[in-house]
Amino acid sequence: MAVTLKSFSFLVIFVSLAWHYSQMKRVVLPSLYVDPSPIYTPDFFDGGHDVQLPLGQMRYWEFGPANGNKVVLIHGIATGASSFDIVARSLAENNHRVLIFDLWGRGYSEAPDTYYDDALYVTQVALLLQKVGWAKADVIGLSLGGGIAASFTATYPEMVGRLALLAPAGLMNEQDLPLTGRLVRFPGVRSLLTHPSFRPLAIQGLSSFMKKARQQTTASDKYVAIVKHQFTHHPGFIRAFLSTVIDFPFSELHGKFKMIGQNNDIPVLAVWGDKDTTVPFDNMQTLKQLVPQLQTSVYPGGGHDIVITQGAQVSKDIVAFLK
Repeated sequence: MAVTLKSFSFLVIFVSLAWHYSQMKRVVLPSLYVDPSPIYTPDFFDGGHDVQLPLGQMRYWEFGPANGNKVVLIHGIATGASSFDIVARSLAENNHRVLIFDLWGRGYSEAPDTYYDDALYVTQVALLLQKVGWAKADVIGLSLGGGIAASFTATYPEMVGRLALLAPAGLMNEQDLPLTGRLVRFPGVRSLLTHPSFRPLAIQGLSSFMKKARQQTTASDKYVAIVKHQFTHHPGFIRAFLSTVIDFPFSELHGKFKMIGQNNDIPVLAVWGDKDTTVPFDNMQTLKQLVPQLQTSVYPGGGHDIVITQGAQVSKDIVAFLK
């Protein structure tokens, strides 16, 4: 009888904890608005707006000449829109109407409780374009944003003029993913690492990942500070980051790229550093096979953060391509 009561007590505790956790997961976690970055402020770019979408509130900026060529920029997994600081401003200065935003769980966008796959992010882009009234635009995607841009283009080719991909995700081999990235895909690990008790460990792991992804230069110091603030002060960032690592098809977008390659009406540019190990440079060869119309711009000695360390030249290459 005592054993039965003890077992029942454990069952009650387990069910209570499981229910409590499930309720926590259903909450949309807030953004950096709870503790804004002193560098990456809500007014980092001109023309800032918050918009309420079905899954939560997100932030976007629209600036540049009102009648300029429309271009959408989609950032990578960790930085928020700030990674396009140099490129976005350069585009606006070269007669482009720029639309840039924070992906779910980054910067000043909230973190909904959902699967963080390409469908989530493609829907975010599509809903944002609907909100601002853009029927068609050029699209630029960086890293994770490149994979999102490719999936968006394959799904809505009629909405895309030209496509620029900066070291795009989606064609990686499983072994290209960091060990920590492969480990978090094991069942149950997501729940463990997103629990508040494990937040310091998760932050340490994410900091290590960012250190390896970026070349140590003075130019990148500003953005490292922005990312570190986001790690520690964005309530929904860890959920969004880890869920993206688990849910996003980093190695499974070949079909989407192939669909783009079958559409000769969409010019495509790939920009890559030949020393990139985060999204390995040899992925470009696979991309060339899938997208015959691909134009390329290779940066000798460049790593994964050429959009920052060589931002002026990257901007020139993109501006020339969009003309």
